[in-house]
Amino acid sequence: MRHFYSLNEFSTEQVAEFVDSALAFKENPSSDVLERRQIALLFLNQSLRTRCSFEVATRELGGDVSTLDAETLFTLETEFGKRMDGASAEHVKEATGVLSRYFSALGLRSFASGEDQQADLLDTTFTTFLEHAKIPVFNMESALYHPCQALADLMTIRELFQELPGRKVTITWANHPRALPMAVANSALLAMTKMGMHVTLAHPESFDLQEGIMNMAGSFAGESGGSVKVVHDRLEAAEDADVIYAKSWGSLLRYEDPAAEQELRDGLKDWVVDSEMMSRTRRAYFMHCLPVRRNVVVTDEVIDSNRSVVLQEAENRLHAQKAILEWIFS
Repeated sequence: MRHFYSLNEFSTEQVAEFVDSALAFKENPSSDVLERRQIALLFLNQSLRTRCSFEVATRELGGDVSTLDAETLFTLETEFGKRMDGASAEHVKEATGVLSRYFSALGLRSFASGEDQQADLLDTTFTTFLEHAKIPVFNMESALYHPCQALADLMTIRELFQELPGRKVTITWANHPRALPMAVANSALLAMTKMGMHVTLAHPESFDLQEGIMNMAGSFAGESGGSVKVVHDRLEAAEDADVIYAKSWGSLLRYEDPAAEQELRDGLKDWVVDSEMMSRTRRAYFMHCLPVRRNVVVTDEVIDSNRSVVLQEAENRLHAQKAILEWIFS
């Protein structure tokens, strides 16, 4: 039984094989790899691209799919030994056991809570499902990782440059009215350093990614011949970049003092990807996982330019999902 939790668990060669597989599915979209397979997609948070791409991918691979969301489920409990006399009506252990008897595999989306730092660091919701599932579980974004997005990002960069090692990518923090999870930024940074790219991580002070993620990125870069550095000036970060990858995330301060974190973000509205930032690059492509807030994260001029590949990147989610599903059942 194969679970798909994070690209961290795979070698550089294996990740490259995933990218090759996704590119092959883009050329030849149909297969019978999921014939007579029933796939469940469980969304504890909102989704557009992930939901639609996995539904289409499952059907084009010959399988059937059922999509469940938080509004149609009982409130789930993840803790053990707790008296369930509050909002939670069903424990993850029973819910996972039931789904394991109905379906061939389970996709799960469970964002970081933004309230319980320890639970988010341990990816408690996702790992509890993993612990009790009797079928493969694949990660459609958890508190820590979004490997499906990272795989589509690698595929997109490969299409643009024909190879991954040596590319210069700037992952830049961007302003947002909400403190968003770090999963996309975590996975992008780790995937790119694993594949030998030179990554500049740009963010204001106090918006550091978690120490464990940064240490892992440094280790991956050392093994692959890539590099990673952190800068706190968005224009400096853009110098000579091949790709500008924008993403918003909340400061770790959100766990201690949400009001102070909000005030901090409110003072950083100049952290937007604009023409001035793009002019510092080597005619870089602009990437973003979507959804994106125009003229907050990126200006209209940039996202509507011919250097923006956000729709290509989003389309590639479909092909990347197929590569993941094929691997699970191969």
